[in-house]
Amino acid sequence: MLLHFLFLPLKTKKMKKKIVTLMMLGGIITSQAQTKDNQWSIGLQGGTTHYKGELSNEFYKFDDIHPMVGFQVSKYMTSLVDFQIGLKHGQIDESIFLTNLFDLNAVVKLKLNNGKILKEDAKIAPYVFLGFGDAISETKDYATGRYSAPVENFNFPLGFGIDFKLTERIALTLESQFNYTVTDFYDLTIKDDGDWFQFNSIGLSYNFKGKQDADKDGIVDSEDKCPDVPGTVATGGCPDSDGDGFADNMDQCPDLAGTDNGCPEIDKDVKDIMSTAMKGLLFNTGSAEIKTESYPVLDAVYTILKENPTYMLTVEGHTDNTGNEAKNLALSKSRAASAKKYLVDKGIDEKRIRSNGFGITKPIADNSTPEGRLKNRRVEFNIVFF
Repeated sequence: MLLHFLFLPLKTKKMKKKIVTLMMLGGIITSQAQTKDNQWSIGLQGGTTHYKGELSNEFYKFDDIHPMVGFQVSKYMTSLVDFQIGLKHGQIDESIFLTNLFDLNAVVKLKLNNGKILKEDAKIAPYVFLGFGDAISETKDYATGRYSAPVENFNFPLGFGIDFKLTERIALTLESQFNYTVTDFYDLTIKDDGDWFQFNSIGLSYNFKGKQDADKDGIVDSEDKCPDVPGTVATGGCPDSDGDGFADNMDQCPDLAGTDNGCPEIDKDVKDIMSTAMKGLLFNTGSAEIKTESYPVLDAVYTILKENPTYMLTVEGHTDNTGNEAKNLALSKSRAASAKKYLVDKGIDEKRIRSNGFGITKPIADNSTPEGRLKNRRVEFNIVFF
């Protein structure tokens, strides 16, 4: 009965009418609906209760005000639907009886601001709702002055409302709710054909963000670096296809687990052989023909590729700056291609090897000295993972 006592100071009908009128005017000025970014809402309602049964019909008649208050919690489900649980307390006050009423209900709200009829962020957002309720009431018989024992009555709430948006979070709602009761108790009649009662209210609500997880990976969107794609905790919510702890968008080998920027660690012995191959691969002067003394060097590279089927190889040719730049570029490409051909002829799948030439564009030493030019004339071998 605590909620009912909130209205005891409103002793005169005239005062009650003025306050309800002011509430109605205030409700037209401000309001807000839930969105996918503000999924939860809590609210308070105030208004009046009306009765429709065998004895009278008060629907939308404000000659006599019967105050009511309410509380509700609402959850955004989709752009079309919200789910809401509410508790209301009011009075049905007629000439021969007075009923104190507590109504608990759960309803589904069908929204017109669903992105199809109206935009989700529309300033005016109408809706309709229906659901199931359970009311507890006690009725005073004015003839005897006695209250009945509290009675539980199931009912079916339905109605409509409008949200007028003010800010992203603050809301007031104009709403009419109609409840059809399963049993006929509120008006002290014995007909078992049910009654109607109505709540006309204005509700102030506050919308706040819930812990959203759009991709359902267990990491809330506010902390998820990839909120639209399922991922792992270790990668901050981003995918990790090979499970190596490196997110796919940062993993140089997203389909192959490894610890070196997401790629397998290459043994030092393998790196040493590749370095030796760069220094030991020799060609006839001005030609892409490999000297026979370089075959053992290429054979060592072949053995590594054969024993490590996940390894791929890039072969890059380079020259010094002596001579024609275009001819140097062509020569560097031809020499890299010759090294690739040797390995393919030995039995390595050509898809595992890429060759290219860069001419004079990537020197590693000073071309102004004979020693520097010698270092720049090279073919580099690098293990990679395509």
